[in-house]
Order: sequence, then C-alpha cells, then structure tokens
Amino acid sequence: MWRRARTSLRHLSKHYKNSDGETKTFSKDNERNNAISGKIDSSRKKDAGNSVPFASSLSASNHLSYLSSILSSLWPSEGTKESEKIKVKSGRIKATYLTKSALFDKTKLLVSDLLSTEADRSVMLRTQELCKHCMEYPDSRAVVFQFYKSVVRKLKHHLQNTNDNILKEQIRQFSSLMGDISTPQSAGIRVLSLDGGGTRGMLSLDVLQALENKLKGLKVVEAFDLIVGVSTGAIIGALLTAKRLSIEKCKEVYIDISRELFHQDKFSGMSGLLLSHAYYNTEKWKQILKNVIGEQTLLEICGSREKPRLSIISCTVNTPTLQSYIFRTYGLPYGSESHYHGGCNYKLWEALQASSAAPGYFQEVSLGPLLFQDGGVLCNNPTALAFHEARMLWPQERIQCVVSIGCGHAVSEAENVEKLSTRLREKIIRIIDSATDTELVDLCMRDTLPKGSYSRFNPHISYPYSLDETDPKRITQMGQDAQLYISRNQAKFEAVAKLLMATPTRRQRFLRNWRKTVSRTSIW
Repeated sequence: MWRRARTSLRHLSKHYKNSDGETKTFSKDNERNNAISGKIDSSRKKDAGNSVPFASSLSASNHLSYLSSILSSLWPSEGTKESEKIKVKSGRIKATYLTKSALFDKTKLLVSDLLSTEADRSVMLRTQELCKHCMEYPDSRAVVFQFYKSVVRKLKHHLQNTNDNILKEQIRQFSSLMGDISTPQSAGIRVLSLDGGGTRGMLSLDVLQALENKLKGLKVVEAFDLIVGVSTGAIIGALLTAKRLSIEKCKEVYIDISRELFHQDKFSGMSGLLLSHAYYNTEKWKQILKNVIGEQTLLEICGSREKPRLSIISCTVNTPTLQSYIFRTYGLPYGSESHYHGGCNYKLWEALQASSAAPGYFQEVSLGPLLFQDGGVLCNNPTALAFHEARMLWPQERIQCVVSIGCGHAVSEAENVEKLSTRLREKIIRIIDSATDTELVDLCMRDTLPKGSYSRFNPHISYPYSLDETDPKRITQMGQDAQLYISRNQAKFEAVAKLLMATPTRRQRFLRNWRKTVSRTSIW
C-alpha cells in the first residue's frame, strides 16, 4: 500500500493537467521549493518555453499541500505542535520589530509631521497617529520627549484656540499617554482604593453614597484624582469614571449583573468546573461586560479632563512568579519606573474581565502573550499599590488623602484552641483567607502614611456572604449591615469629606505656577 502511495505522489508531482487540459511536468527540485515556500523562481517566469505558468504551478502546489495536510493530521509532527504553541503565545502582538535607528527615524518623522501642520483636523490626525505609534512602540516615547517642548507649544496653542472637541479629546489622550497629568486643583493628591469582593461590592457602594452625602453637592468621583480598584472594585471604578453613572444607578446595574450572571444550576456549574475550571459561563460574562461598558479603550477615558485617573489591578499567572499587573488609563511620566508592569493598549471591558477572573469562578483571560486572573489573588486590597501609583504620577505633590473602602469584614469567633488538628478543607480555606486578607495592608498603611491622611472604611458584616450571593434576603441584610456601620461612623465620614474638599494654600498655588513656568513641558 505504501509503495502504491509513493508511486501516486511521485506521479502527481511530475504530471498534472492545468485549466487548459495540457499536461505539465515538474522537476524534483522545483517541486520541493514550491511545496515548502510557495514561491516561484523568477528565472522560470521569464522562459515561457521551458517553464510552467504561474497558475499551473500554484495548482500543483495546492495539490501537494492538500495531501500534506491530510498526512499531517494523521501523523502530526513535533515541529507542528511547537509552531502551534508559538502562535498561541504571540496571538495578539500587533507590533512589528523595528531596529533602534528605524524606530528613531519613524518617530522623528511623525513628530515632524505634527509640528509642520496647522489645520485642526490635520493636527488631530497627526496626534492620533503619533499616539497610536507610541502605544505600539513604548520605547518611542523617549524620542518624543527629545522634542516635547516644541510639541507642547504646538498642542497647547491648539487646545486653547480651537472649538473642536474631538481635537481637544485627542490632545488630552496624547498628554495622558506621555504621563503629562494635569495638576490637581485641591490641597494635594486624593486617592480612592476599592477592594475586591464579588456581590459584596454593594457594601462599597453604600459607603461611597454615605461619603458623597457629606460632600455638599460634589460627586464622589469628582473628589478624587486617582481611583484604583481590583475585581469588583475595578468594576465600580469604571462605572463611576468611564460611564459617569450615579451611585444609585451603579447599584441597579450591579444587582442586574449579579442576577443575570450568577443565576445558574449546579449541574452546569459543576460541568464547567470539571471541563474548563470555571463554575460560571465566561463567555456570558464577557458579553455582559461588552453590553454594559462598550468598546471604549483605556486611553479614551482620559478624553475628558474632569475624570480622575483609573487603575485596574489584575494578576499574571503565566510568568515565572505571580505578578500584579496594572491596566492604566494613562502613561507614567518619562523617567518614572514603576515596580509593576502595566499598559493602556487595551479595551476597558478586557481589563475588567482580566481583573475579575476569579479562579474557579471564571476562566483565565488571555491578552496578547499574558494570561490573567483575578487581581485579588495577590492584591485584594490595592491601597499600597494605589499609593505607589500616586507617587509615580505626581512626584512633587503631597498626598492629601487616601481613602480605602473594603467589601465587608466578618468578625471571627474566638478560636477553639482545644482542636489539635483541622481538616484539609479547613486548612486550604484558611490559607486562601490569609493570602487575600485585606486588613494586613490596612495596618501597614496606618503606620506608613501621615496621621489623618489615611482612612479605611470596611463595614462589619453579620453573615459571611459569598462572592456570588444573589439571595434577595441576604442582599437586604447586607444593606442593613452597611447602614448600621455608616450610622456608627458619621464623624469619620465628615472628617474625610472635609479633607477631600480642602483647597490649596497660597504657597501651594505659587509653587505649582512656578513649576509650570520653569519646566514648560506640560500641556496643562
């Protein structure tokens, strides 16, 4: 049988008919070249008398590749498997490799095109092109900063003299990508940190509502310069900043999402857990996020100056060690090196899915070469990370206020010291609880930040609500726990609100204006 198959292949490689019915012949060398690379020797195209037409050679190559694919599917080689793995790893990498000199020349050309144009629409298109280039090649920012003073003068002139809102948004996006963040109008930097906790995020929304009631007409989202969230906290932050929803509307959306997502029978959940390590339907969760959030990118959120900066925390799991990853709506100032990897070249719903991919609940999220899980695996209380980001963004400003909001803290009963051992399940649960404990970060921040500048709101809960709690009675009880905590801490809420509304001193205003005049490297 194998002898006949080899004979047939040899016969097919030498003789076949083209579309005109003529029989053509290949040499073995040309057959091998066409089968491997699919290219036609240029010398064979020139000599019409001793060569095969291009269409005919393509037809023979198709025959060979077809038979090759059949044999490969029956006996896949190790090399094929390796190539498939490589494709998966590099699935979403869009940037093509550029040498250092080529990158410099291309970036310089884009900057030159921007500086040489005058019409508003042309400036908008050139800024958009340069912005896209810097996101694709982050190292090009170093080249842009060599000409940044000229770029600032150009864009600042258009920002002050144009009525084109699209151009204004594009300039703000570019300045945000460059790490050129506007100076806060308050007495200092105000940071909001939101814990993860699934459905228990309703507690965080109740606390935010109580804080907003003390701000004398100011919305809570307008009272902060930086909002950092993980998992459910990231979703709340996105709804408040990107979607500009009120807290009451956020509650409605939150309840609707929980009911739609977590309403599932146990058989489907256990089947998914065994097959894909996910109890809930990940595709359904992705579609819900798309419907609620839209296709907005992280950088597009910064189109409006009034919105605070947003950071979304996730965790990479295919790196040598688990690492926190920050999805940013901004770029860090040139020369600032964060301890955490991050990026802004993603859509907002992708970042939220990556931040909330809790192990066992949802599948891991693949974005480019990285694989993400819930940020709470490493950092369920992102206050320390939020403080770090604030120092990176505003190194010359003092931290005015850091507000950390948790998703409820159950008062544990006294330990039974008579037990000399515990079951394996209990040990695993305790290890997980210790790894995701949010109160240890709270203790560290209290010792690190100046007295009075840090406040932590984490309501005591009367029942250990699950992350996927949907029982209406439990949700109602959760709200009652929050209101009880709020009523007992009215003085604390008033003190924080007063701190958030503090205005800069005369000395602070002078120093800020002096820095702008001296540096001339800020669009703002």
